[in-house]
Amino acid sequence: MPADDPSLIDRTDTPRLAVTDARDRTIYVVDTLRPPLLDRVMLHEVAHAITVSWGLLPEVRSGTLRGDTIGVEEWAAQLIENHAMEAVQAARRALGRPICVRGLCSD
Repeated sequence: MPADDPSLIDRTDTPRLAVTDARDRTIYVVDTLRPPLLDRVMLHEVAHAITVSWGLLPEVRSGTLRGDTIGVEEWAAQLIENHAMEAVQAARRALGRPICVRGLCSD
């Protein structure tokens, strides 16, 4: 979608490259993004989607003492964005085979 699309405005009224809307369960992404940035952005947004779809948002939010729920949600998504592939690859190397978690298997 175009960078000026209102769907890309987050709940702090800040324009973003991508936004995950928990209400309509949709990830909105600027249509000009290309790999490798697109891949990082999508990993980040999928992390947000997972916290919503698996009911983990209250657990993620409980990790804050100051009530900065947006900050802790972003921290969790950033953690996954930065280390998800590394974790999957390390587990796969250690096991010597694809890994499966919650019915999803790595290639």
